[in-house]
Amino acid sequence: MRKIFLLLTVTFLLCGCGVEYKEINSLDDLKSARIGAWPDCAYELRAREHFPDAKYIGLDSLSDLVQNLAQHKIDAFVIGKTYAENLRNNMPNVKYLPESLGDVPLSYIFPKTERGQKFRDQMNEFISKTEANGELDTLRQKWLFGDESGRTFSKSNLSGENGKLKIGTDAQSPPFVYLRGQEPAGYEVELIDKFCAAYGYDYEIKVDSFVTMLADVSSGKLDIGADAIEILPERQKSINFANPTYVEQTVAVVSVGASDENFFAALIKRFKVSFVDEDRWQMILEGTAKTLTITIASIIFGTALGFGVYMLYREENKFVNKIIDGVYRTLQGVPTMVMLLFFYYTIFGNLDVPPIVTAVVVFSIVLSISVFILLKNGADAIPRGQTEAALSLGFSERRAFVKFILPQVVRNLFQSYQVALNVTLLETAIVGYISVQDLTRTADLIRARTYDAFVPIIIIAVIYLILSRLLLFVTDRFAEKLNPKNRRREKILDGVKL
Repeated sequence: MRKIFLLLTVTFLLCGCGVEYKEINSLDDLKSARIGAWPDCAYELRAREHFPDAKYIGLDSLSDLVQNLAQHKIDAFVIGKTYAENLRNNMPNVKYLPESLGDVPLSYIFPKTERGQKFRDQMNEFISKTEANGELDTLRQKWLFGDESGRTFSKSNLSGENGKLKIGTDAQSPPFVYLRGQEPAGYEVELIDKFCAAYGYDYEIKVDSFVTMLADVSSGKLDIGADAIEILPERQKSINFANPTYVEQTVAVVSVGASDENFFAALIKRFKVSFVDEDRWQMILEGTAKTLTITIASIIFGTALGFGVYMLYREENKFVNKIIDGVYRTLQGVPTMVMLLFFYYTIFGNLDVPPIVTAVVVFSIVLSISVFILLKNGADAIPRGQTEAALSLGFSERRAFVKFILPQVVRNLFQSYQVALNVTLLETAIVGYISVQDLTRTADLIRARTYDAFVPIIIIAVIYLILSRLLLFVTDRFAEKLNPKNRRREKILDGVKL
């Protein structure tokens, strides 16, 4: 029975949920269809003008739209024609309907500050100049209408005499902005490069999630946001837009049926595209290294913090203990994700603290709560008589705890501590929301480039499984040393005169 259930589960994951395929051949077929779109984007607004009775489903990325269309969870999705052309060239099983649903202007975004206003005015001046001399049209022909072989880019040797700009992007909008290997490329990236060369700036590009990038530009952490962003009145309330760098047409993308390619041959091809092409395995290694760094640092600091707070708690100062109980009880009721965003945008909002440091601080605090509770509950379960016996032998309260009580607590609750460590490892998967390119964020970036969700997710799932088992293996070695049954006779009799 278990084998049958496993087989059905795998079949479900590989083949989708079996939703009936609805063939779309014209705009008339979309009047009551399920249409996917980025939430609250201009493309959805254009589609609603034509299909007010359709059911709209919000999906966060282009790769999610493609995946849902392939699994027939949606009948179509609306996107810019340039995106659709890029999709058609890379995915033979999709097409877009030729009729335009309306124009959408795209541009860069800037913070509503004096500094942001300066950069926006310079960008508007630059766009006007390059449009007049034909350079902007040349870039458009290269990136938006040419094929991939002609899309070459390398960062210019910039002087930076007027400073260095911080630029944010989610790098999931080919051919406007995307990662080629580990380096950003695309129409807007090269345009930024030329802008910086013309005005004496250097620049660095920070890869964020789209929501994080918008928030960082709005707060002034970033100077420019580059992601083929649609100009919308709602967004203009909190950020400034430059003049349009391109006016996109809205089109509907639909499926043309299933591929007749052999499943295993297709799987091997998808693995090569997701892991080997453009050295994407290096991105996965880098994401693994960041995940490990956050996990190991959080384990060290979180354990030390939890132990230190508990030792302070044992001093039995009523005022201090009430503060500790209040803070930890409050934090226990806050999701880790919310705490991570709170520290990133509020506690460290005006400080130049690297996101990876913010992640370590938050996960250390979360782990310290578990360590504190384990120590408190474990020590309370040890009979008070053991402490009193140690005190009668001349030990201080603290030495009695460390010498006699703590070893028993650690031994009895070590498995619970292992669970807390494993949870810390797995919860690091959310750090992509604060601009850390960890394993999960790396999979998102690869999905955005290849439009394939299955292979990247399977790869990082296997890596997380390996890391989890490795963590368990290492901590098991510590558990063996803590077990008194495993001590050598010489160690047991150490210091004893026979």
